[in-house]
Amino acid sequence: MKRKSFAISVLIISLAFISYWGIQKFGKKEILYSTKNQKALKHYKSGVNYTLMYYIKEAKREFNLSIKEDPDFPLPYIYLISLSMGPKEGKIAEYYKKIAVPKQEWTNFEKEFISIFMEFTSKRENIKGDKKFAKKLENFINRYADKVEIYPIVLPMYQSAVGDKNKLIEYYSYLHKKFPNNTQILNRLGYLYLEKRDYKNAENCFKKYIFIEPENANPYDSIADLYFSLGDYKKAAEKYKKALEIKPDFFNSQIKISFCYVYMGKLKLAEKILDKIAKQPSEIPYLKYSVYPLKAYVYYSERNIDKLKQLHENFNPPEKYRCFKVPVSVNYAILTKNKKLLSKALKEAEKCHQFIKDMVTPLKILELQWEGNYKEAEKLINNSLKNFNRLLYDKKIIFANIITNYYISTKHYGKIKPILKYLKPEDKVYIEFLIAKARKDNKSCKEFAKKLLEYYNESDDNFYKKKEALECLK
Repeated sequence: MKRKSFAISVLIISLAFISYWGIQKFGKKEILYSTKNQKALKHYKSGVNYTLMYYIKEAKREFNLSIKEDPDFPLPYIYLISLSMGPKEGKIAEYYKKIAVPKQEWTNFEKEFISIFMEFTSKRENIKGDKKFAKKLENFINRYADKVEIYPIVLPMYQSAVGDKNKLIEYYSYLHKKFPNNTQILNRLGYLYLEKRDYKNAENCFKKYIFIEPENANPYDSIADLYFSLGDYKKAAEKYKKALEIKPDFFNSQIKISFCYVYMGKLKLAEKILDKIAKQPSEIPYLKYSVYPLKAYVYYSERNIDKLKQLHENFNPPEKYRCFKVPVSVNYAILTKNKKLLSKALKEAEKCHQFIKDMVTPLKILELQWEGNYKEAEKLINNSLKNFNRLLYDKKIIFANIITNYYISTKHYGKIKPILKYLKPEDKVYIEFLIAKARKDNKSCKEFAKKLLEYYNESDDNFYKKKEALECLK
């Protein structure tokens, strides 16, 4: 009996020891942060939350407060660099210095996070297709998958390294199944579907995003971007407006709702918003300068040469932001039929960011037309028509208007018809109106003018489509 009791006691002690050893080995919680300053940590976590919501100004403020409390805490520097959207100079250069050399007191999480970040920044230009780096990121995500703070930094790096949209969709779908409430993954997945023109899946992602975070402005902005891409400017404006009700200074929604209002012919409303943005304090220059290309488009849509001339002469951004003047120059050149200025602006656009190139590429057709090089212009038109249906709707409209004006000038009206099937009714009617006007078919011109006024009855009277329709009816 004693032996049995002794054996049971030994067994209990052994199990207790094994349990304790298991807790020590496997259950010990990893320390993520090196800072011992609770205020620094609190501001850092607050900054992360704002970053997840895409509230950049508030995020930067919190990260700066975190650094003020503990200048040796490394993680806020990663975010401040990522959110700067500017060159490696001034404060940004100092931030890089702070994290360039690993310190002994940093945690393993901090060391690995910063190491990955620094590797990416050192080979950013040649990162596409780097399978080894992509795998490193996947391993890091697997280890720290439940740490939401990694996603705003790691996912953009992963997308740059992989490049292939199908592979990204496959991986993000896998992550989304594991973490269905992770809105960073969900939002990026939605935009990947949007880029693939899979509008239904994109809409599903953004609707889920709204369901998970109904009090955040960004999900409404995301689904508005979808409707904007489809050319449903009224629906897009409603969602951008909802985002701005939650956060009145949400920059992307301010800019995009202005675009919507221009396309809808509500030019005064668009200009009012743009004036408001221009007065907002901003540490990021590109936010401030991006207002002016859109202002130029407002004046172009009014056919207001005087305002456009004044803007073109007075808007002179620093050299590094010179590309923001290109769309201003282009709009002024078209309105004044200034061939030399158009050629100069298109040449400058070749050195600019892709979104500027995309904005002005269709105007190469106009440049060739003005030069009398119809053979090359036709070739460019035919190439653009091959991928016409793959274009986002605002790009379709730019191409459609330029192609229409080109064939009207050459009197090849029948060549315009193939593009009409890709357009929304109001844009189709406007092109049919232009053809009728060019043919001097007064009866058809008046019929199409009446339809235009039905579509644009809420537009300002100085909106070019409404103005042209009213002139025809006179």
